[in-house]
Amino acid sequence: CTLTISFLTGVIGLAVGFTCSFKSGVVKAEFIALMGACIIPIALVQVTLGLQNISFAKVNDLTTSVENPPMFNQSRDRRLLGRDTSVFWDSFLSIRHSVKSHPNLQTAIVSLDCEATARKVYLTFHYLGWSRSFSDSTANSIEARASWGIGRRVNDFLVRLTPSGKDVCMIDLRSASRHARRDLGVNLLLIDKFMDRFTLEFIK
Repeated sequence: CTLTISFLTGVIGLAVGFTCSFKSGVVKAEFIALMGACIIPIALVQVTLGLQNISFAKVNDLTTSVENPPMFNQSRDRRLLGRDTSVFWDSFLSIRHSVKSHPNLQTAIVSLDCEATARKVYLTFHYLGWSRSFSDSTANSIEARASWGIGRRVNDFLVRLTPSGKDVCMIDLRSASRHARRDLGVNLLLIDKFMDRFTLEFIK
């Protein structure tokens, strides 16, 4: 809401600044610079997330396997964060929690044993700057605090590795928001971001 108001203010202000006359050129330049600054926040969103990727679907917990989703070490209630929001945002963005799937997501299968695959996962987390928050003794379940770009908001990210025959490992992913509202498409972007980097690590 704030981004939208800031962007509209900037657009309207720039139109006024370029079409209307001012007392001096300095005042006009300062006004145009101020209105241009109003557009910067939404420009940053475009650079980091991409406005085309923003989604208002009722999703805040996404996985590659909705029938058998990977399970976090901590319960959802313990992972949820409280956050003060306006009545409008609470009524518009709040949703009932459920683990969802996406048509573009599915279990990945790699020709590598799960121990070696876990090392690739660790390297992927390190490259992305996602700090590891939990891993079990067998390394079949690895969790991290994931964020997108320059954003400070952290999501819980989980990788489950399941052996499937000799030198074959099945990879399931789950990304969950730490709030009870729509994720605006961020969880899908985080899963895609992880897979893009993991694929590069895998083919090295």
